[in-house]
Amino acid sequence: MGNMKDIAPNQSARQSEITAKLIERAKALRPVLKERAAGTEALGMVDPRTVADFQEAGFFRMFQSSYWGGYESHPADIFRVQEILAQGCPSSAWIMGVVGVHNWQLAHFSKKAQEDVWGKDSTVLASSSYAPTGKAEMQDGGLMLSGRWFYSSGVDHCDWVLLGAAIQTEDSPFPDYRTCLVPRSDVEIVEDWNVMGLKGTGSKSVQLKGAFVPDYRQLPIIASQTFTTPGLQDGTAKAPLFLVPFPTIFGACITTPALGAAQGLLDIFIENTKNATSLYTGARWAEEQATQIRIAESAAELRAARLQMAANFNQVIDALSSGEELSLEERARIRFDHTNLVELAARAADRVFVASGARSLVTDQPIQRLFRDIQAARVHAINNRTKWATVSGQAELGIFPEDMLSMFI
Repeated sequence: MGNMKDIAPNQSARQSEITAKLIERAKALRPVLKERAAGTEALGMVDPRTVADFQEAGFFRMFQSSYWGGYESHPADIFRVQEILAQGCPSSAWIMGVVGVHNWQLAHFSKKAQEDVWGKDSTVLASSSYAPTGKAEMQDGGLMLSGRWFYSSGVDHCDWVLLGAAIQTEDSPFPDYRTCLVPRSDVEIVEDWNVMGLKGTGSKSVQLKGAFVPDYRQLPIIASQTFTTPGLQDGTAKAPLFLVPFPTIFGACITTPALGAAQGLLDIFIENTKNATSLYTGARWAEEQATQIRIAESAAELRAARLQMAANFNQVIDALSSGEELSLEERARIRFDHTNLVELAARAADRVFVASGARSLVTDQPIQRLFRDIQAARVHAINNRTKWATVSGQAELGIFPEDMLSMFI
């Protein structure tokens, strides 16, 4: 049974038991993911065996409504599991979160749309590409989508794709943003994911040459913002988990892999350092004060980041369970907190990586792959520390964005 200190508080005995098992399964898979990490990177997508392992372990069900057999897990527990997995393979953990969170979003769609996806098999997965880079034309009863959408992580393992669409309306200066649910059979995967880090996420583009999306398979962003989604109204999304703002839960899926990767990198550095000696003096690295300080400082930063993530989601779920709404100030703070975690992780990793010696630069060394994965995570728009620091600072001053940025807080 998992250590109860790893589990979020104020849960039922059954939920705590499920969570403990999920954490133990994640820890058991961590060395397996380490062994597969190089192959995952070479493959350019997560090893299909890993996706099967995640399915069997129930990780994707952590985000899923109990209506479809999901666990409706506490977010703090979801991201603890994701972080543990990222210590073994950040790309695989990225898919656990970024693909898994679509189970959360699908619970907000109409029941008919959910039945299209899960009616025959409730383990079916969906990928996404939310930026509305393709073309959307209104037609009777729906939208016609065509064009190209980018960075659809894990699409090779999914039967459905969630695509962003923007419809310009006369009564608003901002487009009507919607998420459209499209069967994988309507899209073509473009093999264009050639990157320096997080290679195994397989975040490829998808193309559509004309796919009709009926109204019931669309989810307006305004409905998500105002908590008036079909799923909330018909009861398929009824747990406190589904009242967490989408930017809050999706953003954590993007930030957490960097935290796990940094911990994995630090663990490797510590293990390598224990018996390492200087080629010139013969002195043991482990006995050097500078090395000891590097390890202590990095470990402290990662502990602080981990505690901040858990504290934020404990606060969120406690508030939502009590019928309270999160203020914009709180949401902006949490967005910045989670973005800041990535910088803490990067700093912790960089501090020990630069002391790991030339051997760490060899491409078959796990430590450099983890370092590259952290850098790749940092450039994601959600992890733009400067932007979210500005938004959080403005909120503290009572200044709130009046443009599209407000949709992402």
